[in-house]
Amino acid sequence: MIKISSSKNEKIKDLIRFRKKNGKTAKDLILIEGAREIERALAAGIIPLEIYYCPELLSAETENKLFLNLEKKFKDAYFYELPASLFENIAYKNNPFGILMMAKFKAKKLTDIKLAKNPACLICDNIEKPGNLGALLRTADGVGLDAVYQTGSLTDYRNPNVVRASTGTIFNLNFAQCDAKELIAYLKKNKIKIVAADPDAKIIYSDLDYTDGYALVVGAEDKGLSQIFLDNADYLVKIPMLGAADSLNVHQAATVILFEALRQRKFKK
Repeated sequence: MIKISSSKNEKIKDLIRFRKKNGKTAKDLILIEGAREIERALAAGIIPLEIYYCPELLSAETENKLFLNLEKKFKDAYFYELPASLFENIAYKNNPFGILMMAKFKAKKLTDIKLAKNPACLICDNIEKPGNLGALLRTADGVGLDAVYQTGSLTDYRNPNVVRASTGTIFNLNFAQCDAKELIAYLKKNKIKIVAADPDAKIIYSDLDYTDGYALVVGAEDKGLSQIFLDNADYLVKIPMLGAADSLNVHQAATVILFEALRQRKFKK
């Protein structure tokens, strides 16, 4: 265990730089904070490289139990003890949990994921807000999707807010980052229909049959879907809106459609 008390320490400077870059790093590193997020990362086989902790902030019994578990299981990791004032500078959350974990994490490649027959998939196309991407991953986990694909690079999946908004479910998913053109070719080859969410579509989302293999595509709220997905979609679907607003935000829209697909695939009699 190494104690750090100065904000001028190079480790602290590196962490602040990492946070400001929102995960954009060539080293495939990810910062994980929060008890639930850390526990889900560990359960998924993520191995911590560095653990920063603050005894003053580890007040609950469950928090201390998690820290003791980290100490016991990961003796090769570097442990750094920080005072509360310094820990709050490196943490992403306000009123932070007293443990922050640095680990290696890299999204899968398209070819790394082997899909079963009639899979249910989500494509996150150029999602511009980390919170939205994380929330989409949380919903994907909730409906038990076979795979989630990210296309475009507006948001780095290692952004701390992606991890936080996903509640750590990013580590449980078959999550791949890939090129849109290659993904479309792969889906077409495997006869997985591409369903694009588009406010201008003619088909109401609940009228479509999702019981065979599908990949739902959702895009950035400001620009919508990339033209390549609009051109190659097998179906364009919309959620009917009865008020002044013409659409939901991307996470809300995906949630509505994905749970309808789940209803059809699992619960429809």
